[in-house]
Amino acid sequence: MAKHCQKKRLPVNYVIKHIIDSIIQDIPAAHRHTEDQKRRLYEASLQVFDRYPRLKQVATVSHIHNYPIEGGRFFTRVGVLPTQLVIADERFQNLCCMPYWTVYNGGKGQVYRRFDRCPGYGRLPGCPPQAITTAEVQRLLHRSTHILVLQTTLLQERWNVKWKFDVLYALAADIEEVCGKESVISVFGSGPCSACSEQYCLHHRPCKAPHRRTISLEAAGICVDRMCSDLAVLTGNNAWKLSWIRHFGLPEQRPKFWKYVEAIVLRLT
Repeated sequence: MAKHCQKKRLPVNYVIKHIIDSIIQDIPAAHRHTEDQKRRLYEASLQVFDRYPRLKQVATVSHIHNYPIEGGRFFTRVGVLPTQLVIADERFQNLCCMPYWTVYNGGKGQVYRRFDRCPGYGRLPGCPPQAITTAEVQRLLHRSTHILVLQTTLLQERWNVKWKFDVLYALAADIEEVCGKESVISVFGSGPCSACSEQYCLHHRPCKAPHRRTISLEAAGICVDRMCSDLAVLTGNNAWKLSWIRHFGLPEQRPKFWKYVEAIVLRLT
């Protein structure tokens, strides 16, 4: 009797968290502040925030949940950091083109697994390498004072997530209304841009909504892991921390759930 062949387990080729930690270790700017200095910068940023009572009302989970946007209820945390604590480096952008086990679509309906870079790299709107340079990101950060961070609860929704984009822009508009048009310096999403459903840019046609073109935090080279870890420490809420997925979209995926993180960069005086 022939023996049944067991399906081979997919190898874990590397740990994303270890790569992130190695990049951080190699960035001098990531070590310029002690934990006490971070705390003082954070508390000073909150004092500035306190001078904007209407902003404090708007930049809340309860305000987001009042939007007539169904997915808005998935946002569970809103935090603020001084932009001096934000780390941006092109090597975080490079993570998007590292090969890993994931799901590819063959274009004729067939789905298959493949060890390759992210399927969105060079293809989906707002994804590297057609994103933004880290030099541009640094200039944005130097012009700003605060970064407002939005994080969802643990989810499994991968495709129907335009609500993230809608919440981000609804909140940015409300902030401009209470703090002035020049208060919002930039917005960063999570995943590909959702400025328009047609996605003309995928067909080599001009963007139909350039004023709403949205780059993800990762595509901008911003270290989301460090940002959320800092918020966990500074707020005392470990729910901010991230767990990095392996074998995304495959039955072997671990963990099974993930969080989305977005941000609004502000200038408050």
